[in-house]
Amino acid sequence: MLANENGRSMVEMLGVLAIIGVMTVGGLNVIGRSRQMHELGQLVAEVSKVAMTAKKMACDYDAAYGSYTMFLYKSEAYSDELEYEDGKFIGPMDSEITISGDLSEFEVSVAGLTTDGCIQLAGNDWGKKGTNGFLGACVGVGDCSPSSDKQMELNKASSSCYDGSTVKLKFKACTN
Repeated sequence: MLANENGRSMVEMLGVLAIIGVMTVGGLNVIGRSRQMHELGQLVAEVSKVAMTAKKMACDYDAAYGSYTMFLYKSEAYSDELEYEDGKFIGPMDSEITISGDLSEFEVSVAGLTTDGCIQLAGNDWGKKGTNGFLGACVGVGDCSPSSDKQMELNKASSSCYDGSTVKLKFKACTN
């Protein structure tokens, strides 16, 4: 005759804990990836806002400010999501955003990007020369010079980007 079982064995309890652990790790991975995608979206939105604000204000730019970045800062023409610090804006994902140029064209430089952030910015469709003045994008430091009137193709962006990359976006400025 078998005795009545009134509880669970230690092996059954350990099995349940193992299953819960595996599910937790999977859930945390999904949450982490979702958060990263949200931050990438915020970064693209903030860079777009800065570029469009710089374009709208380009005809009023005065070289006495020293840079577009300082001009936007002094004019308080930047998003609350950005912080101004040491001549640059600090944006989502701790990216460093600077704007330089003159009345004819300006460049938005975004430094300190993750590989994914770099690919997202370089491969983003920023529009055409005729619609919003986008002149081109490039990845690199120093002599990187945007030269085409379209975003980078994703395979080129993927092979050019790495953690710590800088993306430069060039736009036509004042059209008066």
